[in-house]
Amino acid sequence: MAHSVGTQCRCVALPAARVLSVRPMRDSDADGLIALYAGLNIDDRYQRFFSGNPPPESFVRKMTNVTERGGFGLIAVIEGPDGTSRIVGEATYELLPDGDGELGITVAEDARGWLGPYLLDALVEAAADRGVPNLEAYVLVTNRRMLTMLRARGYAIVDHDEQPAVIRVTIGTTQRMPTWPGTHERPRLLVEVPGGRWHAEEAAR
Repeated sequence: MAHSVGTQCRCVALPAARVLSVRPMRDSDADGLIALYAGLNIDDRYQRFFSGNPPPESFVRKMTNVTERGGFGLIAVIEGPDGTSRIVGEATYELLPDGDGELGITVAEDARGWLGPYLLDALVEAAADRGVPNLEAYVLVTNRRMLTMLRARGYAIVDHDEQPAVIRVTIGTTQRMPTWPGTHERPRLLVEVPGGRWHAEEAAR
């Protein structure tokens, strides 16, 4: 299975006459994504959204329009022999003001294994093709699955004093380590601020 998704759909045959397809995200995926997030346990939702509650419908529908804001998204769907289908994974990046992308990945519990790394690789390649130099993500220090997956690509970390349980992880899209802007040799300061997440606790207040 090739790692270049672009505008194409890549398919893999699964047991029991099922097929897994990975394709670009579209508006009509919103309902399937809502079902995917509703099926996660509280811990998984907290690791993805920093809240145990499912994201509101408005957030999900905005996410499916990510390409309109300069980002990109992938969807993984399992189709059964009876014609039914279910979204089992998504990977997106939102374009940030500095030209990097903010990364998010979700994989259903029964589809974990190779799917997460494949979605990440495909998203990284799509970002590189679109001139996005780095992908960044806020990750809980307890989210070993995500950190292990990102570690395989090589990453830089920026700690956060205000949120000691969260680290900022940055990976490069065209080389193993993230790139830094500019060609001068003067000291450089990287400043990171939260962004690109649904702040459920603030909404609840």
